[in-house]
Amino acid sequence: MGDSLGFLEEKVKEKGKEYVQQNYLIMIPSADGPCRFGKYKEALRNFADKEGYEKIPIVGPSSENDYFDIPLANELEKVKLQKILFKGILASDLLEDITLRFRPYVKDREGINSLKKERLRQLEQVLERGAKTEELVRWGEETVRIFKETGGQNNGRFPLVIYAGEIYMRQHDPFTNWTIERLEEQGLEMIRGPVTEWLDYVNGMNLRNLRREIILGLTNRELKKALENVKKFASSFIKKPYTGHIERKIAHPFHEILSGRHTLPNPMKIIETLEREHEFHGDIEGESPISSGEAYYLMHDLIKPEGDAIISGMFHVGPFTCMQEGAATAKIDAKAKELRKRKPDLIFPIIHAFFGDSPDPNLDCEIAVFREQCYQKREMLKTTFHHLK
Repeated sequence: MGDSLGFLEEKVKEKGKEYVQQNYLIMIPSADGPCRFGKYKEALRNFADKEGYEKIPIVGPSSENDYFDIPLANELEKVKLQKILFKGILASDLLEDITLRFRPYVKDREGINSLKKERLRQLEQVLERGAKTEELVRWGEETVRIFKETGGQNNGRFPLVIYAGEIYMRQHDPFTNWTIERLEEQGLEMIRGPVTEWLDYVNGMNLRNLRREIILGLTNRELKKALENVKKFASSFIKKPYTGHIERKIAHPFHEILSGRHTLPNPMKIIETLEREHEFHGDIEGESPISSGEAYYLMHDLIKPEGDAIISGMFHVGPFTCMQEGAATAKIDAKAKELRKRKPDLIFPIIHAFFGDSPDPNLDCEIAVFREQCYQKREMLKTTFHHLK
């Protein structure tokens, strides 16, 4: 809410309130249900009205509909906007990823942050021109070239750490007091869960749920309802290969430089693994199966290292009282306790960091211990995977 209202206030100073009221819209994806993810839009509408922004629309396409419910009257315009949004999210994920790949290894960290901001401004201009795939590929090639000039990729790799948890919090560094940079200062390379990971999960769960609803509709002879779900299923089914094709093209320039940072399987593969091992059920939706599933892969050494890129720990974040990440924390800790009974020497570096209205005074101490555990874990993995240096 603070980000959105602060942005609007800046634009009002630049262009006047009437212009802003007529030309701006806030989009904040949401979900059904009582958790924060389902209430952000409603809360933002309430505060925006109180601040005098009643005329500014706040739209919240829902994960329950695979984000197809963008409120535009024209279906072609709706599809066009979806394509632009996906390309923009994918490209910004790649920009974030290359920033995290380089920043721990350079002396001028602020220079890397400034470079990221400049490339983001360039990306915004590409999106405003229609987000043509060829232009985004050229943007990616130029981005990789400029980052390589900093020389950050020429240094020895630190242990890699997965930065997972509630999607809005893990993307919002000010709220965690830039903890991700504090981890980098301790000699760790971070892998932030991308927004596209969540989009893949939402698409996969919609296909799974719609398949079940179609079968139930046909079984109960509710043919009209079954036909409606078939149409929805077709839309989500077509979306998957399209996004995969676009992702391969736009991500191609980044492939070599980001080697080893994408060894986790996709979210639906993670859920299939948890179900097969009777660890979790996919019908419990949200971030919790993704967070606990990534931890499961890390605990069981199922993440195969690539070259000198070795994932050695997990930093798990969530808002204070978040039910999704609370459930994931309980599941992860229970599994770790069970494993330690069989393997007393198990080293499983993980921090559960919940952020609320007050800072955690022990976090720096916890990070210092976590760092040592990550370095120990990396040495153990080198023994397990003999091809590593």
